[in-house]
Amino acid sequence: MIKAIIFDLDGVLLDSVERDMAITIRVFNEFGYSITRSDEEHIIGWHPEDRISFFAKKFNIPEQEQRLIVEHEKRLYRELWDSTSKLLPGVKQTLDILKDKGHILAIATTSTRDSVSKFIRKFRLHGYFTLILAREDVCSRKPDPDIYIKARDKLGYSTEEIIVVEDTEIGVSAAKSAGLTCVAVPNKYTKSQDFSLADYVINSIAELTRIE
Repeated sequence: MIKAIIFDLDGVLLDSVERDMAITIRVFNEFGYSITRSDEEHIIGWHPEDRISFFAKKFNIPEQEQRLIVEHEKRLYRELWDSTSKLLPGVKQTLDILKDKGHILAIATTSTRDSVSKFIRKFRLHGYFTLILAREDVCSRKPDPDIYIKARDKLGYSTEEIIVVEDTEIGVSAAKSAGLTCVAVPNKYTKSQDFSLADYVINSIAELTRIE
C-alpha cells in the first residue's frame, strides 16, 4: 500500500521545461555556440554544472567562459522565474486528491531550496509537502540516487510504501537505484527518452490518483 509520494519538481509539478530549455539555448547562442535538437537531451533534467560539462567538451569551451555561461544562465533564470512559472495541468487537483486520501507528499529536486520556496509561495502550497529536499541537501546529483535514498530514510517508510514521480530518464534511474517504485510522466521534450526502468508510464499527473 502506498503511503508516501515523492515528486520531482521541474517537468512534474512545474511547467518549466520549455522555459529552461529556451534559456540554455539562448545563453549558449549569445556566447557563439549553437545547440542543435539532438543536444536537447543533455539539457532536460540535468543540473547546469552537468550540462556545461557536456557542452564544454563538445565546443571546447575554456573554463573561465564556462563560469560566465553558468552565471548568465542563473541570472536569466532568476529574472524570468516568477513571470514564466506555472503549474502543469491537473497538478493542484491531483495533490488535493492525494492529500485527502492521506498520502504523505514530498519533493526531491535538483532545483535550489530558494526555487522550491518560491514555488510553494507562488502557488499557495504551504502544508502540502511533509518533506522537501533540494540541491543543497545532497552531495551528488541525479542520476545518482542520493536524494531519493535520503528522502526514503527521512520519510521512514519501506520501499514498497513509497513511489517517486519523475519526467526524465535520469530521474527514473535515480529512483530505481534507490530501490523505489517509479512513475514516469513524460512531457513533449522527454517522451523519446528510455523509460523502460519505470514501473508505470502515465500520460498526465491526474492518472497518478489511480495507482494504489
